[in-house]
Amino acid sequence: MQFQYVPYIWPLITSAFISLTLGIYALVRRRNAKGAVSFILSMLVVTIWSAANALEISGSDLSTKLFWANMQYFAYCYSPVTLLALCMQFTGYDKWVKNKKVLWLALLPTIIIMLVWTDGYHGLIRYDIHLDYSGVFPIIAKKYGPGFFLHAMYSYLLNISAAVLLIRGVFLKNTVYRKQAVALLAGLSLIIIPNILYVSGLGPVQRFDITPLFFGPAGLIIAWGIFRFKLFDLVPLARDTVIEIMDAGVMVLDLQNRVLDINPAFEKIIGLRAAGIASTGVEEVCANIPALAQACIDRNITQTEFSIGSKEYLRVYELLLSPLVDSRGMHIGRLVISYEITEKKLAQQEYMKQQWRLAVIEERQRMARDMHDNLGQVLGFINLQAQGIKQELANAGVGITSQKLDKLVDVTQSAHNEIREYIRNGRSLAAMEKDFISALNREILTFEEQTELKVKLDIPMGFTGEELEPNIRVNMLNIVKEALNNITKHAEALNVKILFSLEQEQLCATIEDDGKGFDIIPYNRNTRDKFGLNIMRERAAAIGAQIDIESVAGQGSRIALRVPLKKGAKNTDEINAGG
Repeated sequence: MQFQYVPYIWPLITSAFISLTLGIYALVRRRNAKGAVSFILSMLVVTIWSAANALEISGSDLSTKLFWANMQYFAYCYSPVTLLALCMQFTGYDKWVKNKKVLWLALLPTIIIMLVWTDGYHGLIRYDIHLDYSGVFPIIAKKYGPGFFLHAMYSYLLNISAAVLLIRGVFLKNTVYRKQAVALLAGLSLIIIPNILYVSGLGPVQRFDITPLFFGPAGLIIAWGIFRFKLFDLVPLARDTVIEIMDAGVMVLDLQNRVLDINPAFEKIIGLRAAGIASTGVEEVCANIPALAQACIDRNITQTEFSIGSKEYLRVYELLLSPLVDSRGMHIGRLVISYEITEKKLAQQEYMKQQWRLAVIEERQRMARDMHDNLGQVLGFINLQAQGIKQELANAGVGITSQKLDKLVDVTQSAHNEIREYIRNGRSLAAMEKDFISALNREILTFEEQTELKVKLDIPMGFTGEELEPNIRVNMLNIVKEALNNITKHAEALNVKILFSLEQEQLCATIEDDGKGFDIIPYNRNTRDKFGLNIMRERAAAIGAQIDIESVAGQGSRIALRVPLKKGAKNTDEINAGG
Protein backbone atom coordinates (compact mmCIF):
# COMPACT_ATOMS: atom_id res chain seq x y z
CA MET A 1 0.00 0.00 0.00
CA GLN A 2 1.21 3.50 -0.84
CA PHE A 3 0.24 6.67 1.07
CA GLN A 4 0.83 10.38 0.87
CA TYR A 5 0.26 13.14 3.39
CA VAL A 6 -2.98 15.05 2.85
CA PRO A 7 -3.83 17.70 5.50
CA TYR A 8 -7.57 17.19 4.94
CA ILE A 9 -7.43 13.91 6.86
CA TRP A 10 -7.20 15.60 10.29
CA PRO A 11 -10.92 16.42 10.67
CA LEU A 12 -11.62 12.78 9.84
CA ILE A 13 -9.04 11.54 12.36
CA THR A 14 -10.49 13.88 15.00
CA SER A 15 -14.01 12.58 14.31
CA ALA A 16 -12.80 8.98 14.52
CA PHE A 17 -10.99 9.69 17.80
CA ILE A 18 -14.11 11.22 19.36
CA SER A 19 -16.41 8.36 18.34
CA LEU A 20 -13.84 5.75 19.44
CA THR A 21 -13.42 7.48 22.82
CA LEU A 22 -17.17 7.55 23.38
CA GLY A 23 -17.44 3.87 22.50
CA ILE A 24 -14.62 2.92 24.87
CA TYR A 25 -16.13 5.01 27.67
CA ALA A 26 -19.51 3.32 27.22
CA LEU A 27 -17.79 -0.09 27.13
CA VAL A 28 -15.86 0.54 30.36
CA ARG A 29 -18.37 2.55 32.37
CA ARG A 30 -21.80 1.80 30.91
CA ARG A 31 -21.65 -1.61 29.27
CA ASN A 32 -24.43 -3.07 31.49
CA ALA A 33 -26.78 -0.15 30.95
CA LYS A 34 -29.80 -0.68 28.76
CA GLY A 35 -28.98 0.14 25.10
CA ALA A 36 -25.24 0.44 25.74
CA VAL A 37 -24.35 -2.42 23.38
CA SER A 38 -26.13 -0.77 20.45
CA PHE A 39 -24.42 2.54 21.25
CA ILE A 40 -20.98 0.92 21.43
CA LEU A 41 -21.47 -0.86 18.09
CA SER A 42 -22.70 2.37 16.51
CA MET A 43 -19.60 4.22 17.67
CA LEU A 44 -17.39 1.36 16.44
CA VAL A 45 -18.77 1.31 12.89
CA VAL A 46 -18.65 5.12 12.48
CA THR A 47 -15.05 5.05 13.77
CA ILE A 48 -14.23 2.53 11.03
CA TRP A 49 -16.00 4.79 8.54
CA SER A 50 -14.01 7.93 9.53
CA ALA A 51 -10.63 6.16 9.84
CA ALA A 52 -11.01 4.22 6.61
CA ASN A 53 -12.07 7.38 4.81
CA ALA A 54 -8.95 9.18 6.04
CA LEU A 55 -6.77 6.28 4.84
CA GLU A 56 -8.55 6.27 1.47
CA ILE A 57 -7.77 9.97 1.02
CA SER A 58 -4.11 9.35 1.98
CA GLY A 59 -3.72 6.49 -0.49
CA SER A 60 -1.65 7.40 -3.52
CA ASP A 61 -2.60 4.52 -5.82
CA LEU A 62 -5.88 2.94 -6.92
CA SER A 63 -5.46 -0.41 -5.11
CA THR A 64 -4.79 1.31 -1.76
CA LYS A 65 -7.72 3.65 -2.13
CA LEU A 66 -10.02 0.83 -3.28
CA PHE A 67 -9.11 -1.36 -0.28
CA TRP A 68 -10.02 1.36 2.24
CA ALA A 69 -13.09 2.29 0.26
CA ASN A 70 -14.22 -1.33 0.57
CA MET A 71 -13.50 -1.21 4.34
CA GLN A 72 -15.89 1.71 4.64
CA TYR A 73 -18.70 -0.50 3.37
CA PHE A 74 -18.69 -2.29 6.75
CA ALA A 75 -19.82 1.03 8.21
CA TYR A 76 -22.04 1.93 5.23
CA CYS A 77 -23.98 -1.30 5.61
CA TYR A 78 -24.05 -1.92 9.38
CA SER A 79 -24.36 1.61 10.82
CA PRO A 80 -28.08 1.90 9.83
CA VAL A 81 -28.73 -1.42 11.58
CA THR A 82 -26.96 -0.45 14.82
CA LEU A 83 -28.57 3.00 14.89
CA LEU A 84 -32.03 1.53 14.35
CA ALA A 85 -31.42 -0.99 17.15
CA LEU A 86 -30.41 1.88 19.42
CA CYS A 87 -33.59 3.80 18.60
CA MET A 88 -35.71 0.68 19.08
CA GLN A 89 -34.39 0.24 22.60
CA PHE A 90 -35.12 3.88 23.32
CA THR A 91 -38.65 3.94 21.90
CA GLY A 92 -40.16 0.75 23.29
CA TYR A 93 -39.30 -1.85 20.65
CA ASP A 94 -36.46 -3.38 22.63
CA LYS A 95 -38.02 -6.85 22.44
CA TRP A 96 -36.74 -6.99 18.84
CA VAL A 97 -33.24 -6.50 20.21
CA LYS A 98 -33.68 -8.85 23.17
CA ASN A 99 -34.93 -11.76 21.08
CA LYS A 100 -32.28 -10.97 18.40
CA LYS A 101 -34.84 -10.54 15.62
CA VAL A 102 -32.97 -7.35 14.74
CA LEU A 103 -30.15 -9.55 13.38
CA TRP A 104 -32.34 -10.35 10.38
CA LEU A 105 -31.95 -6.70 9.39
CA ALA A 106 -28.22 -7.34 8.93
CA LEU A 107 -28.75 -10.11 6.34
CA LEU A 108 -28.92 -7.87 3.26
CA PRO A 109 -26.01 -5.63 4.43
CA THR A 110 -23.87 -8.76 4.80
CA ILE A 111 -24.68 -9.81 1.24
CA ILE A 112 -23.83 -6.30 0.00
CA ILE A 113 -20.43 -6.45 1.74
CA MET A 114 -19.70 -9.77 0.05
CA LEU A 115 -20.61 -8.22 -3.30
CA VAL A 116 -18.32 -5.24 -2.60
CA TRP A 117 -15.28 -7.41 -2.01
CA THR A 118 -16.01 -9.47 -5.14
CA ASP A 119 -17.05 -6.48 -7.21
CA GLY A 120 -14.20 -7.00 -9.69
CA TYR A 121 -15.92 -10.15 -10.98
CA HIS A 122 -19.43 -8.80 -11.55
CA GLY A 123 -19.55 -4.97 -11.17
CA LEU A 124 -22.91 -5.06 -9.35
CA ILE A 125 -21.78 -2.40 -6.89
CA ARG A 126 -19.34 -0.25 -8.90
CA TYR A 127 -17.83 -0.37 -12.34
CA ASP A 128 -15.62 1.78 -14.59
CA ILE A 129 -13.36 2.44 -11.58
CA HIS A 130 -10.38 4.82 -12.06
CA LEU A 131 -8.57 7.71 -10.32
CA ASP A 132 -9.61 11.29 -10.79
CA TYR A 133 -6.65 13.69 -10.49
CA SER A 134 -8.59 16.91 -11.05
CA GLY A 135 -8.60 17.99 -7.40
CA VAL A 136 -5.99 18.70 -4.74
CA PHE A 137 -5.70 14.99 -4.16
CA PRO A 138 -6.77 12.04 -6.29
CA ILE A 139 -10.12 10.31 -5.61
CA ILE A 140 -11.82 7.18 -6.93
CA ALA A 141 -14.15 7.87 -9.81
CA LYS A 142 -16.75 5.20 -10.57
CA LYS A 143 -20.23 4.41 -11.75
CA TYR A 144 -22.78 2.66 -9.56
CA GLY A 145 -24.28 -0.72 -10.33
CA PRO A 146 -27.75 -2.04 -9.32
CA GLY A 147 -26.41 -3.56 -6.10
CA PHE A 148 -25.36 -0.13 -4.87
CA PHE A 149 -28.84 1.35 -5.37
CA LEU A 150 -30.40 -1.63 -3.58
CA HIS A 151 -27.98 -1.03 -0.71
CA ALA A 152 -28.73 2.72 -0.69
CA MET A 153 -32.52 2.25 -0.65
CA TYR A 154 -32.30 -0.32 2.14
CA SER A 155 -29.96 1.83 4.24
CA TYR A 156 -32.16 4.90 3.87
CA LEU A 157 -35.22 2.82 4.73
CA LEU A 158 -33.57 1.81 8.03
CA ASN A 159 -32.44 5.36 8.73
CA ILE A 160 -35.89 6.79 8.01
CA SER A 161 -37.47 4.15 10.28
CA ALA A 162 -35.14 5.18 13.09
CA ALA A 163 -36.01 8.83 12.51
CA VAL A 164 -39.76 8.08 12.56
CA LEU A 165 -39.42 6.27 15.89
CA LEU A 166 -37.57 9.23 17.37
CA ILE A 167 -40.04 11.77 15.97
CA ARG A 168 -42.88 9.82 17.58
CA GLY A 169 -40.93 9.90 20.84
CA VAL A 170 -40.54 13.67 20.57
CA PHE A 171 -44.01 14.73 19.48
CA LEU A 172 -46.42 11.92 20.26
CA LYS A 173 -45.16 10.34 23.48
CA ASN A 174 -46.23 11.84 26.81
CA THR A 175 -42.94 11.12 28.54
CA VAL A 176 -40.17 12.86 30.45
CA TYR A 177 -37.69 11.41 27.92
CA ARG A 178 -38.60 13.88 25.17
CA LYS A 179 -35.28 15.73 25.65
CA GLN A 180 -33.35 12.50 25.19
CA ALA A 181 -35.32 11.76 22.01
CA VAL A 182 -34.47 15.22 20.68
CA ALA A 183 -30.75 14.64 21.40
CA LEU A 184 -30.73 11.27 19.66
CA LEU A 185 -32.71 12.62 16.70
CA ALA A 186 -30.27 15.51 16.30
CA GLY A 187 -27.30 13.14 16.32
CA LEU A 188 -28.94 10.83 13.79
CA SER A 189 -29.75 13.79 11.51
CA LEU A 190 -26.06 14.81 11.41
CA ILE A 191 -25.30 11.39 9.95
CA ILE A 192 -28.22 10.96 7.55
CA ILE A 193 -28.52 14.43 5.98
CA PRO A 194 -24.87 14.87 4.81
CA ASN A 195 -24.91 11.37 3.33
CA ILE A 196 -28.13 12.09 1.40
CA LEU A 197 -26.61 15.32 0.06
CA TYR A 198 -23.46 13.47 -1.07
CA VAL A 199 -25.29 10.63 -2.82
CA SER A 200 -27.72 13.03 -4.53
CA GLY A 201 -24.90 15.35 -5.63
CA LEU A 202 -26.35 18.33 -3.77
CA GLY A 203 -23.62 18.62 -1.14
CA PRO A 204 -21.20 21.57 -0.91
CA VAL A 205 -18.27 19.25 -1.76
CA GLN A 206 -18.77 17.19 -4.88
CA ARG A 207 -15.68 14.98 -5.10
CA PHE A 208 -15.79 13.08 -1.80
CA ASP A 209 -18.19 12.09 1.03
CA ILE A 210 -18.09 14.53 3.97
CA THR A 211 -20.46 12.43 6.11
CA PRO A 212 -17.63 11.08 8.36
CA LEU A 213 -16.78 14.64 9.40
CA PHE A 214 -20.06 14.77 11.33
CA PHE A 215 -19.63 11.50 13.23
CA GLY A 216 -17.71 13.17 16.06
CA PRO A 217 -20.29 15.97 16.63
CA ALA A 218 -23.14 13.47 16.25
CA GLY A 219 -21.53 11.17 18.82
CA LEU A 220 -21.04 14.07 21.23
CA ILE A 221 -24.72 15.08 20.94
CA ILE A 222 -25.88 11.52 21.55
CA ALA A 223 -23.44 11.16 24.45
CA TRP A 224 -24.72 14.44 25.90
CA GLY A 225 -28.19 12.96 25.81
CA ILE A 226 -26.87 9.83 27.50
CA PHE A 227 -24.84 11.40 30.29
CA ARG A 228 -26.74 14.65 30.82
CA PHE A 229 -30.19 13.11 30.97
CA LYS A 230 -29.14 9.61 32.10
CA LEU A 231 -30.42 8.12 28.86
CA PHE A 232 -29.34 4.58 29.74
CA ASP A 233 -29.32 4.77 33.54
CA LEU A 234 -32.97 3.92 34.21
CA VAL A 235 -35.00 2.44 31.40
CA PRO A 236 -35.07 5.26 28.84
CA LEU A 237 -37.78 3.41 26.94
CA ALA A 238 -41.34 4.10 26.01
CA ARG A 239 -43.18 2.50 28.90
CA ASP A 240 -45.35 -0.52 28.42
CA THR A 241 -49.02 0.16 27.77
CA VAL A 242 -50.08 -1.39 31.06
CA ILE A 243 -48.03 1.17 32.99
CA GLU A 244 -49.73 3.97 31.08
CA ILE A 245 -53.30 2.84 31.77
CA MET A 246 -52.99 1.27 35.23
CA ASP A 247 -54.83 2.90 38.14
CA ALA A 248 -51.80 2.77 40.40
CA GLY A 249 -49.39 5.68 40.18
CA VAL A 250 -45.82 4.81 39.17
CA MET A 251 -42.76 7.05 39.60
CA VAL A 252 -39.08 6.32 38.90
CA LEU A 253 -36.32 8.07 40.88
CA ASP A 254 -32.58 8.01 40.32
CA LEU A 255 -29.96 7.85 43.08
CA GLN A 256 -30.04 11.64 43.40
CA ASN A 257 -33.80 11.54 44.11
CA ARG A 258 -34.56 13.10 40.76
CA VAL A 259 -37.83 12.18 39.05
CA LEU A 260 -37.10 10.36 35.79
CA ASP A 261 -40.58 9.22 34.89
CA ILE A 262 -44.20 9.15 36.07
CA ASN A 263 -47.28 7.58 34.55
CA PRO A 264 -50.64 9.37 34.02
CA ALA A 265 -52.07 8.05 37.30
CA PHE A 266 -49.20 9.64 39.26
CA GLU A 267 -49.65 12.86 37.29
CA LYS A 268 -53.17 13.10 38.74
CA ILE A 269 -51.89 12.53 42.26
CA ILE A 270 -49.29 15.31 42.22
CA GLY A 271 -51.11 17.58 39.77
CA LEU A 272 -48.14 17.94 37.37
CA ARG A 273 -47.39 16.81 33.84
CA ALA A 274 -44.51 14.40 33.22
CA ALA A 275 -42.98 16.54 30.49
CA GLY A 276 -42.44 19.46 32.86
CA ILE A 277 -40.50 17.68 35.61
CA ALA A 278 -37.63 15.92 33.81
CA SER A 279 -34.69 15.41 36.18
CA THR A 280 -36.36 17.57 38.86
CA GLY A 281 -35.81 16.72 42.54
CA VAL A 282 -38.67 14.79 44.15
CA GLU A 283 -38.83 17.25 47.05
CA GLU A 284 -39.73 19.97 44.53
CA VAL A 285 -42.10 17.82 42.50
CA CYS A 286 -44.00 16.68 45.61
CA ALA A 287 -43.70 19.95 47.53
CA ASN A 288 -47.48 20.13 48.01
CA ILE A 289 -47.54 16.65 49.56
CA PRO A 290 -44.84 16.71 52.30
CA ALA A 291 -45.55 13.16 53.48
CA LEU A 292 -45.00 11.81 49.96
CA ALA A 293 -41.81 13.81 49.45
CA GLN A 294 -40.39 12.71 52.80
CA ALA A 295 -41.13 9.03 52.09
CA CYS A 296 -39.38 9.26 48.71
CA ILE A 297 -36.28 10.84 50.24
CA ASP A 298 -36.01 8.51 53.25
CA ARG A 299 -34.32 5.31 52.03
CA ASN A 300 -35.52 3.41 55.12
CA ILE A 301 -39.20 3.75 54.21
CA THR A 302 -40.60 0.92 52.11
CA GLN A 303 -44.32 1.32 52.84
CA THR A 304 -46.39 4.20 54.19
CA GLU A 305 -49.59 6.19 53.66
CA PHE A 306 -50.37 9.80 52.81
CA SER A 307 -53.54 11.81 52.25
CA ILE A 308 -54.62 14.62 49.94
CA GLY A 309 -57.51 17.08 50.20
CA SER A 310 -59.75 18.53 52.88
CA LYS A 311 -61.70 16.65 55.50
CA GLU A 312 -64.82 16.51 53.32
CA TYR A 313 -62.93 15.33 50.22
CA LEU A 314 -60.00 13.50 51.80
CA ARG A 315 -58.28 10.89 49.64
CA VAL A 316 -55.93 8.36 51.21
CA TYR A 317 -53.11 6.60 49.33
CA GLU A 318 -50.80 3.72 50.17
CA LEU A 319 -47.19 4.11 49.06
CA LEU A 320 -44.80 1.27 48.21
CA LEU A 321 -41.11 1.99 47.56
CA SER A 322 -38.57 -0.53 46.29
CA PRO A 323 -34.97 -0.23 45.02
CA LEU A 324 -34.05 -0.66 41.37
CA VAL A 325 -30.88 -2.65 40.64
CA ASP A 326 -28.95 -3.41 37.48
CA SER A 327 -27.72 -6.81 36.28
CA ARG A 328 -24.77 -6.62 38.69
CA GLY A 329 -27.00 -5.98 41.67
CA MET A 330 -25.94 -2.33 41.90
CA HIS A 331 -28.56 0.17 43.09
CA ILE A 332 -29.46 2.59 40.30
CA GLY A 333 -32.67 4.15 41.60
CA ARG A 334 -36.05 3.59 43.29
CA LEU A 335 -39.50 2.61 42.10
CA VAL A 336 -42.45 4.34 43.77
CA ILE A 337 -45.95 2.89 43.45
CA SER A 338 -49.03 4.54 44.93
CA TYR A 339 -52.68 3.54 44.85
CA GLU A 340 -55.80 4.98 46.45
CA ILE A 341 -57.20 3.21 49.54
CA THR A 342 -59.88 5.73 50.54
CA GLU A 343 -62.69 3.17 50.29
CA LYS A 344 -60.61 0.65 52.22
CA LYS A 345 -60.03 3.20 55.00
CA LEU A 346 -63.73 4.04 55.18
CA ALA A 347 -64.55 0.34 55.40
CA GLN A 348 -62.01 -0.07 58.20
CA GLN A 349 -63.52 2.86 60.07
CA GLU A 350 -66.99 1.39 59.68
CA TYR A 351 -65.68 -1.95 60.91
CA MET A 352 -64.20 -0.27 63.98
CA LYS A 353 -67.54 1.44 64.65
CA GLN A 354 -69.27 -1.94 64.47
CA GLN A 355 -66.72 -3.41 66.85
CA TRP A 356 -67.26 -0.51 69.24
CA ARG A 357 -71.03 -0.95 69.02
CA LEU A 358 -70.67 -4.65 69.85
CA ALA A 359 -68.41 -3.80 72.77
CA VAL A 360 -70.99 -1.35 74.11
CA ILE A 361 -73.72 -3.96 73.76
CA GLU A 362 -71.62 -6.51 75.63
CA GLU A 363 -70.96 -3.97 78.38
CA ARG A 364 -74.70 -3.25 78.68
CA GLN A 365 -75.41 -6.94 78.96
CA ARG A 366 -72.76 -7.26 81.65
CA MET A 367 -74.30 -4.33 83.56
CA ALA A 368 -77.72 -5.96 83.23
CA ARG A 369 -76.36 -9.15 84.77
CA ASP A 370 -74.75 -7.16 87.58
CA MET A 371 -78.00 -5.29 88.25
CA HIS A 372 -79.91 -8.55 88.26
CA ASP A 373 -77.44 -10.12 90.68
CA ASN A 374 -77.18 -7.09 92.97
CA LEU A 375 -79.85 -4.38 92.78
CA GLY A 376 -82.62 -6.75 91.71
CA GLN A 377 -81.90 -9.06 94.61
CA VAL A 378 -81.76 -6.12 97.03
CA LEU A 379 -85.17 -4.84 95.93
CA GLY A 380 -86.60 -8.32 96.09
CA PHE A 381 -85.21 -8.69 99.61
CA ILE A 382 -86.73 -5.33 100.65
CA ASN A 383 -90.09 -6.35 99.22
CA LEU A 384 -90.10 -9.66 101.11
CA GLN A 385 -88.96 -8.01 104.33
CA ALA A 386 -91.63 -5.31 104.12
CA GLN A 387 -94.34 -7.90 103.58
CA GLY A 388 -92.96 -9.95 106.50
CA ILE A 389 -92.94 -6.93 108.82
CA LYS A 390 -96.49 -6.05 107.78
CA GLN A 391 -97.67 -9.57 108.57
CA GLU A 392 -95.94 -9.59 111.97
CA LEU A 393 -97.46 -6.23 112.89
CA ALA A 394 -100.86 -7.47 111.86
CA ASN A 395 -100.40 -10.58 113.99
CA ALA A 396 -99.43 -8.34 116.92
CA GLY A 397 -102.56 -6.24 116.47
CA VAL A 398 -100.64 -3.17 115.32
CA GLY A 399 -102.46 -1.63 112.29
CA ILE A 400 -101.37 1.98 112.42
CA THR A 401 -98.40 1.46 110.06
CA SER A 402 -100.12 -1.04 107.73
CA GLN A 403 -101.06 1.60 105.14
CA LYS A 404 -97.47 2.97 104.97
CA LEU A 405 -96.07 -0.52 104.64
CA ASP A 406 -98.53 -1.18 101.80
CA LYS A 407 -97.19 1.87 100.02
CA LEU A 408 -93.59 0.74 100.63
CA VAL A 409 -94.40 -2.71 99.23
CA ASP A 410 -96.07 -1.18 96.14
CA VAL A 411 -93.13 1.15 95.48
CA THR A 412 -90.61 -1.65 95.94
CA GLN A 413 -92.53 -3.97 93.63
CA SER A 414 -92.83 -1.22 91.02
CA ALA A 415 -89.10 -0.47 91.21
CA HIS A 416 -88.32 -4.17 91.01
CA ASN A 417 -90.51 -4.56 87.91
CA GLU A 418 -88.86 -1.55 86.26
CA ILE A 419 -85.40 -2.93 86.99
CA ARG A 420 -86.39 -6.29 85.54
CA GLU A 421 -87.75 -4.52 82.46
CA TYR A 422 -84.52 -2.57 82.07
CA ILE A 423 -82.51 -5.76 82.42
CA ARG A 424 -84.66 -7.46 79.79
CA ASN A 425 -84.17 -4.54 77.42
CA GLY A 426 -80.42 -4.50 77.99
CA ARG A 427 -80.14 -8.22 77.30
CA SER A 428 -82.23 -8.00 74.12
CA LEU A 429 -80.44 -4.94 72.67
CA ALA A 430 -78.06 -7.02 70.58
CA ALA A 431 -80.95 -9.06 69.21
CA MET A 432 -82.88 -5.85 68.47
CA GLU A 433 -79.97 -4.64 66.34
CA LYS A 434 -79.30 -7.94 64.61
CA ASP A 435 -82.68 -9.73 64.28
CA PHE A 436 -85.55 -7.29 64.02
CA ILE A 437 -88.31 -9.83 63.30
CA SER A 438 -87.38 -12.10 66.21
CA ALA A 439 -87.22 -9.15 68.62
CA LEU A 440 -90.62 -7.92 67.36
CA ASN A 441 -92.17 -11.36 67.87
CA ARG A 442 -90.84 -11.47 71.44
CA GLU A 443 -92.44 -8.09 72.24
CA ILE A 444 -95.74 -9.26 70.79
CA LEU A 445 -95.57 -12.53 72.77
CA THR A 446 -94.95 -10.59 76.00
CA PHE A 447 -97.94 -8.34 75.23
CA GLU A 448 -100.18 -11.32 74.52
CA GLU A 449 -99.18 -13.01 77.80
CA GLN A 450 -99.92 -9.84 79.79
CA THR A 451 -103.25 -8.96 78.12
CA GLU A 452 -104.50 -12.34 76.83
CA LEU A 453 -105.14 -10.58 73.51
CA LYS A 454 -104.04 -11.91 70.14
CA VAL A 455 -102.10 -9.53 67.91
CA LYS A 456 -102.59 -9.72 64.15
CA LEU A 457 -99.16 -9.21 62.56
CA ASP A 458 -98.79 -8.57 58.82
CA ILE A 459 -95.23 -8.45 57.42
CA PRO A 460 -94.29 -8.42 53.68
CA MET A 461 -92.88 -11.73 52.50
CA GLY A 462 -89.07 -11.64 52.42
CA PHE A 463 -88.71 -8.64 54.74
CA THR A 464 -86.09 -9.34 57.45
CA GLY A 465 -85.31 -5.91 58.90
CA GLU A 466 -81.84 -5.87 57.34
CA GLU A 467 -83.15 -3.10 55.11
CA LEU A 468 -83.07 -0.82 58.17
CA GLU A 469 -80.07 0.83 59.80
CA PRO A 470 -79.25 -0.68 63.23
CA ASN A 471 -80.25 2.44 65.19
CA ILE A 472 -83.53 2.63 63.23
CA ARG A 473 -84.31 -0.99 64.12
CA VAL A 474 -83.80 -0.30 67.83
CA ASN A 475 -85.83 2.92 67.94
CA MET A 476 -88.63 1.53 65.80
CA LEU A 477 -88.95 -1.52 68.00
CA ASN A 478 -89.12 0.70 71.08
CA ILE A 479 -91.90 2.78 69.46
CA VAL A 480 -93.89 -0.41 68.80
CA LYS A 481 -93.24 -1.51 72.37
CA GLU A 482 -94.40 1.87 73.76
CA ALA A 483 -97.57 1.68 71.69
CA LEU A 484 -98.30 -1.81 73.01
CA ASN A 485 -97.70 -0.59 76.59
CA ASN A 486 -100.27 2.18 76.06
CA ILE A 487 -102.78 -0.36 74.79
CA THR A 488 -102.09 -2.55 77.85
CA LYS A 489 -102.52 0.30 80.35
CA HIS A 490 -105.22 2.50 78.81
CA ALA A 491 -106.99 1.19 75.71
CA GLU A 492 -109.19 -1.69 77.02
CA ALA A 493 -109.06 -3.01 73.45
CA LEU A 494 -110.33 -6.30 72.08
CA ASN A 495 -108.37 -6.36 68.82
CA VAL A 496 -104.83 -5.22 67.99
CA LYS A 497 -103.17 -5.12 64.55
CA ILE A 498 -99.58 -4.39 63.52
CA LEU A 499 -99.08 -3.86 59.80
CA PHE A 500 -95.77 -3.38 57.92
CA SER A 501 -95.56 -2.31 54.26
CA LEU A 502 -92.78 -1.16 51.94
CA GLU A 503 -93.27 1.86 49.70
CA GLN A 504 -90.35 3.00 47.48
CA GLU A 505 -87.52 3.70 49.99
CA GLN A 506 -89.69 3.80 53.13
CA LEU A 507 -90.99 1.25 55.61
CA CYS A 508 -94.49 2.02 56.91
CA ALA A 509 -95.52 0.52 60.28
CA THR A 510 -99.05 0.88 61.64
CA ILE A 511 -100.26 -0.11 65.15
CA GLU A 512 -104.07 -0.10 65.50
CA ASP A 513 -106.49 -1.01 68.33
CA ASP A 514 -110.29 -0.84 68.81
CA GLY A 515 -110.10 0.38 72.40
CA LYS A 516 -111.70 3.41 74.05
CA GLY A 517 -109.29 5.86 72.44
CA PHE A 518 -108.77 9.42 73.63
CA ASP A 519 -109.27 12.99 72.50
CA ILE A 520 -106.22 13.90 70.44
CA ILE A 521 -106.81 17.69 70.50
CA PRO A 522 -105.89 18.26 74.17
CA TYR A 523 -102.90 16.01 73.66
CA ASN A 524 -101.63 18.16 70.81
CA ARG A 525 -101.85 21.21 73.08
CA ASN A 526 -100.02 19.62 75.99
CA THR A 527 -98.03 16.42 75.44
CA ARG A 528 -96.74 16.16 78.96
CA ASP A 529 -97.62 12.88 80.67
CA LYS A 530 -99.98 11.80 77.92
CA PHE A 531 -99.61 8.05 77.43
CA GLY A 532 -95.89 8.31 76.57
CA LEU A 533 -96.73 9.61 73.10
CA ASN A 534 -94.13 12.35 73.39
CA ILE A 535 -91.49 9.65 73.87
CA MET A 536 -92.56 8.04 70.59
CA ARG A 537 -92.32 11.39 68.78
CA GLU A 538 -88.82 11.97 70.19
CA ARG A 539 -87.67 8.52 69.03
CA ALA A 540 -89.15 9.08 65.56
CA ALA A 541 -87.41 12.46 65.25
CA ALA A 542 -84.09 10.88 66.30
CA ILE A 543 -84.14 8.52 63.28
CA GLY A 544 -85.59 11.00 60.78
CA ALA A 545 -88.96 9.23 60.67
CA GLN A 546 -92.47 10.62 60.32
CA ILE A 547 -95.08 9.62 62.90
CA ASP A 548 -98.83 10.26 62.75
CA ILE A 549 -101.03 9.64 65.84
CA GLU A 550 -104.79 9.37 65.29
CA SER A 551 -107.35 8.68 68.02
CA VAL A 552 -111.03 9.44 68.69
CA ALA A 553 -112.70 8.79 72.02
CA GLY A 554 -114.61 5.50 71.82
CA GLN A 555 -113.19 4.60 68.40
CA GLY A 556 -109.70 3.30 69.17
CA SER A 557 -106.28 4.60 68.14
CA ARG A 558 -103.93 4.39 65.15
CA ILE A 559 -100.19 5.14 65.11
CA ALA A 560 -98.48 5.27 61.67
CA LEU A 561 -94.68 5.42 61.39
CA ARG A 562 -92.66 5.92 58.19
CA VAL A 563 -88.90 5.29 58.36
CA PRO A 564 -86.25 5.47 55.61
CA LEU A 565 -84.62 2.31 54.27
CA LYS A 566 -80.91 1.86 53.65
CA LYS A 567 -79.70 2.92 50.19
CA GLY A 568 -80.05 0.10 47.71
CA ALA A 569 -82.73 -1.71 49.75
CA LYS A 570 -85.38 -3.69 47.86
CA ASN A 571 -88.89 -2.30 47.37
CA THR A 572 -92.05 -4.27 47.99
CA ASP A 573 -92.22 -5.80 44.51
CA GLU A 574 -88.60 -6.91 44.64
CA ILE A 575 -89.04 -8.45 48.10
CA ASN A 576 -92.22 -10.24 47.09
CA ALA A 577 -90.55 -11.50 43.92
CA GLY A 578 -87.56 -12.68 45.90
CA GLY A 579 -89.81 -14.36 48.45
